[in-house]
Amino acid sequence: MNFEKLRCRIILTVVFAMLLLTTGSFAQSARARGMGGAFLGVSDDESAVYFNPAGLSQIQGREASFLTKMNERDSFRLDSGAFTGHIYEDSPKENFSVTDYLEHNVLEEPVPRRPKYSYGVSYSEDFRTPDFGKMVGGDFLGVQRDVKDLNLAFATRFPIARRMLARETLYGGLKFQFTQTDREINSLNSKAKRDAQAMGIGLLYHYNDRITGGLTVDNLIEAVHGEGALRDGVSVNFGASLKLTKGTIISGDAVNLGNSDKATQQQYRIGIEKKFIENDFTLRVGSWNGTLTLGFGMHLLPTMRLDYAYYNGDVVKEHYIGGHFTFD
Repeated sequence: MNFEKLRCRIILTVVFAMLLLTTGSFAQSARARGMGGAFLGVSDDESAVYFNPAGLSQIQGREASFLTKMNERDSFRLDSGAFTGHIYEDSPKENFSVTDYLEHNVLEEPVPRRPKYSYGVSYSEDFRTPDFGKMVGGDFLGVQRDVKDLNLAFATRFPIARRMLARETLYGGLKFQFTQTDREINSLNSKAKRDAQAMGIGLLYHYNDRITGGLTVDNLIEAVHGEGALRDGVSVNFGASLKLTKGTIISGDAVNLGNSDKATQQQYRIGIEKKFIENDFTLRVGSWNGTLTLGFGMHLLPTMRLDYAYYNGDVVKEHYIGGHFTFD
């Protein structure tokens, strides 16, 4: 590795660390938001920690991202970020290896190692004031809410997939979610706190090089303490993606198929992503349960991409900016 490459990696690592110190982190990336949140069947970057943990096994190398809501932050703040890494099948050997030497010192692009186990972490902070409640009403009216959310995810490729499906493209994952919600009701001058811990599972299957399907079950196991100590309800979600042409994908998700009353509201999402200029520029459009979303991505460096997403809410229009980094 030459000095310039090393310097770029150090700079990116420092920038990402500073962002994590000044914001929360969340796997709902600007890329996924621009695609209408239709990401269960894609999940090919670090935001898989949130959408479908099985997708972490698709990623080569380490990746990180951040997301922040830019507008009207006095009433509604959402900051986010995620990181993923791997334990590879062929770990580096301590003794001298001609193959390792050639790959890392002679070849321009070393032969990629296949991840055996993948892991990811994300943390988010969603803060909404009573002023936000005045705009949107409903459950937010007269309430100040602060939600902190930590996700840990692990994934692997199923070793029996080849025998069962004649393909080695079935991935599975686990997600552990830790959520803390602080609510303050101004009219009653009361405060309440709720802690929840949940476990979910995810599957991702590549039918062929163009069609991918994803399935997740959220809150499969859940423990709740404090205010409203009731389970959020099991949510079964399905997503699929289709690669129309090289650099163009269309995806669709159905969230909470069973329409569980206590789970996330049932939603239908659709997204399209199209890459241009040798994949250096990307346009995105989607529908988040009927609400238009737009976005774009642009590579500033080979290892750094800037993302933007827009959510055309009926009352509150949301603008997000994010960054995506690759480390190896």
